[in-house]
Amino acid sequence: MKDELEELYKELNEVKACDLDYLPKYGYSSKEEIIQLIEEDIEELRTELECSQYDYTPDELEDERMMLCVSQGLSRYC
Repeated sequence: MKDELEELYKELNEVKACDLDYLPKYGYSSKEEIIQLIEEDIEELRTELECSQYDYTPDELEDERMMLCVSQGLSRYC
């Protein structure tokens, strides 16, 4: 996934450096639209990387914390 992220950053830099307003490589879509789509892809991939960096999804982590507190007889929230 890190390689894919690097590729997206390279692609984003190429698009930003292009002098054309409409890019033939992307079916003559506007430069701004392509930049926005690539940035969205980057954000999605970064989110996936953050989640996969740990063994738990955010919901699973919350459940695990709750069960730990319950098993020790502690209140999860004060």
